[in-house]
Amino acid sequence: MIIAMPNADSSWYINSYDGKENYEDFFIKEFMPTIEKTYRIKAEKNYRGIAGLSMGGYGTLTLSLKHPDLFSAAAPLSAAVFDDTTLTTMPDKSYETTFGQLFGRGLKGKARLSEAWYNNSVLKIIETKPAADIKKVRYWIDCGDDDFLTKGNCLLHIALVDKGVPHEFRVRDGAHTWTYWRTGIIPALAFIGDGFHQK
Repeated sequence: MIIAMPNADSSWYINSYDGKENYEDFFIKEFMPTIEKTYRIKAEKNYRGIAGLSMGGYGTLTLSLKHPDLFSAAAPLSAAVFDDTTLTTMPDKSYETTFGQLFGRGLKGKARLSEAWYNNSVLKIIETKPAADIKKVRYWIDCGDDDFLTKGNCLLHIALVDKGVPHEFRVRDGAHTWTYWRTGIIPALAFIGDGFHQK
């Protein structure tokens, strides 16, 4: 396989609420087609996987959940998955610094639960999307037991179980560290690669 790693900066791999940064559109309409025209690879869903860590894990989930016909497998590691309560109760400065440019500036409390948020909330997408669409992608989810994102990943696991979506869920000893991800990327890539062997 080839691995292409674009820099998403602070875009979170999505289109911002105000249309100023349309990273999702860039990724799907420009980045992927360019890679697949440039390299001698099979540009088909069956041979395409997506993976990422932390913010990249969030991007892995949003892109694969929104575009299940494009990816055969997804491996979010320590994915930044947040529930509504976490978003509405986080300090204003934290919200503004991290999420303001994505979902709406100057929002407080439940006003943060905007259309832009729900269009990009991993848990909301799983709740509202047909299970048949979610099942089009094989999922490998991995997050450390000491990671500050453990709660969100456990909620992700529960949401998929409730929806009847098969997936692999791993909680290993570790935190939000490169040591954790270095040991996690090998089985994640093996999981993605296993799907490339067509029967």
